[in-house]
Amino acid sequence: MTKTHLRIGIVGGGPAGCATALALQKLFASSSKKAEITLITAPEGVTPKIGETVPPAASAYLRELDLESLLSDEFHLRCPGSLSQWGDESVGYNDFFITPIGQGFHLDRALFDKSLLSACFKRGVTIVENTKVTAIKQSDRTISLNCEPELDKHEFDFIVDASGQHRVVTRSLSVANNLFDRVVSVCAFFELESKSSAPAHTIVSSDEHGWWYAARLPNNRAILSFNTDADELKQRELNAHANWYRTFCNNQWFYTQCCEQFNQAISSPRVLHVRAAPSSILSAVIGENWLAVGDAASSYDSISSAGITKSLKQGIRAANAILNWAENPHKRSLSAYQTLVFKDFNEFIKLHQLHYDSGAQRFPNSAFWQRRLLSDV
Repeated sequence: MTKTHLRIGIVGGGPAGCATALALQKLFASSSKKAEITLITAPEGVTPKIGETVPPAASAYLRELDLESLLSDEFHLRCPGSLSQWGDESVGYNDFFITPIGQGFHLDRALFDKSLLSACFKRGVTIVENTKVTAIKQSDRTISLNCEPELDKHEFDFIVDASGQHRVVTRSLSVANNLFDRVVSVCAFFELESKSSAPAHTIVSSDEHGWWYAARLPNNRAILSFNTDADELKQRELNAHANWYRTFCNNQWFYTQCCEQFNQAISSPRVLHVRAAPSSILSAVIGENWLAVGDAASSYDSISSAGITKSLKQGIRAANAILNWAENPHKRSLSAYQTLVFKDFNEFIKLHQLHYDSGAQRFPNSAFWQRRLLSDV
C-alpha cells in the first residue's frame, strides 16, 4: 500500500537540490499523489563558489523547469565559446553560436544560486536555511535528520542528497565513493579596472604542471584558475602567490590572451582559493528511500565545464524517478535514474581521458600529465 501524501527532504540548496525540488513540485502538481517538499540549505560559506560558466545545454534544462529567463544579458555575461591552446601550440576554437539549443553564459554565481532558491520558495517548497545536518537515522520506512542550530528533527519518507562533495546523507549511510582522479584548483578573482568590449571567451591552456582556465565574469570581475594535483601543489608550492603568479606569467600565450580580454595587465592576486575538483562517483546513487544528485552522486573534473549542467539534468531526472517511487516504493523504481548517472559518468571519463591524453602529447615528460595517463591518483 502506498502513501498518498509524501514528505520529501532535500539536503543541499545548490543547483542540484533546487532543480530536484522545482521538478518535483511541477510533477506532483499534476499527480494523484501529494508531496511536501523541504529543502535544507547549509550555512553560507565565506569563500566564493567555483563553477562560473554554463554551456548552451544548461538553457534546455532550465527551460524544462520554466526558468530559462534566469539566464539573461541583464545579470550574466554572454559567453560565445572558448579558445584554447592544448595538445600543441595551435589555437583551437569552440563556437557556441552554431548551437541551436541556447547560449553560453559566464554567471554571477551567487545571484544564479539565489534565483534558483527564490524560485523554489515562490513555487511552494519549504526552505530551511542556514542549517547543518548533524545526524541521520534510517528506519525501514523513514529517514530522520537532526539539525543545528535549532536542534530540530525532521522526518521524511524520502531523502535526496544534494550536498555536493560533502555527501552528508550518503556518507552517513556508508555509501562508498569511487575516486577516478583528483585535481586541485588554485584560483583567484580579480576586480577589473574597466569594461572590455572583447567577446568574453573562456580561455584554456595546458601547462607543464597542470592547466589554466580564465573567464570574465559579470560586474566587471574575472577568474583565473590553475588546475593541478596535490603532488605538484606541494612540490612547487603553487598555493604561494609568487609561485602561482610566476607560473601564470611563464605561459606566454595564456597570459597575453588574458591581458587582452581583461583589457589590462594582470598583477599578482591578493587571495588564492584552493578547491578540490575530483572525478568520482558513488558505488550506488540510489537506496530504498533515498538518492543522490549533482556532485553528491558524481563529481566531474572542471575540465568538463559541465558541473552545473549535470546538476540541473540530474535534478530533473531524479524527480521523475522519485515520482515513480511514489507509485511503487521500491529501490527498483529508481534504477533507471542510477543507470543514467552511471552512463553519464562513463561518458565523462572518456572525455576526461581524451583531454588529458592530448595534453600529455604537448608535455610528454611532465609528471602531472603522466599521472593522468596512468590514472595514478
